[in-house]
Amino acid sequence: MDPHTAAQTYALACKTLKAEWYYTEPRFTADQSLLQKTATARDQLARLDPSTLDALAASQTAHDAAAPLHSFWINVYNGAVIDQATDMGVQQSVKEVRGFFRRRFLEIAGTSLSLDEIEHGFLRDNRRHPARLLPPLAFRPRLKRWIARPFDPRIHFALNCGARSCPPIGVYTPEAIDAQLELAAESFIDAETTVDAEAQTIEANRILRWYRSDFGDLEELLRRHRSDGLAEQKWRFKWREYDWSV
Repeated sequence: MDPHTAAQTYALACKTLKAEWYYTEPRFTADQSLLQKTATARDQLARLDPSTLDALAASQTAHDAAAPLHSFWINVYNGAVIDQATDMGVQQSVKEVRGFFRRRFLEIAGTSLSLDEIEHGFLRDNRRHPARLLPPLAFRPRLKRWIARPFDPRIHFALNCGARSCPPIGVYTPEAIDAQLELAAESFIDAETTVDAEAQTIEANRILRWYRSDFGDLEELLRRHRSDGLAEQKWRFKWREYDWSV
């Protein structure tokens, strides 16, 4: 199967599963056909030929704002968070499971991967997690060939870690990935930042704080993506509490 089709099918199945599992009464149940659909989509990812991912990696160029592997890994990550949460019986928050993001839960093309390896390894160009000492692929160098390049900080506005303060889940396509990430950035920043010009403060989602090194100048980030822009003056950032509930 084509890797993109497999990843999109998985993300969509898991998105539907989340709605049924957490937001429909009785909670923590799902129709058997939906669970089977999710399992089938997961199996398709496991059986991908590694050479198909190698081909996607080879098609990347330094001139692309977002390359084919960006959409693939975003879809895989967003699906896997839900799949893993339901599989492990998460009820209120992924924080209930120790090491949730470090568990090698998902198999892709015959290789077991953790959520941290997908996010920080493949999508953040093997940058270390803000709370870790080493990059996630430090001891798995052969997997670096599947890194989505060039690094695009807008991925932070597309990844859903299972928390309500995360960006919403979308299904991304290689043909439209650049426009989709741009829309995701604009939508998230508009929704998650409040500007008080009189007090010279900006209240923002903590994702901007945690990954400040990825974004660079946060004021410039807001000027670029916020629909109302941002005035050239001195600003002070305040950080919203992060809601980790599912």
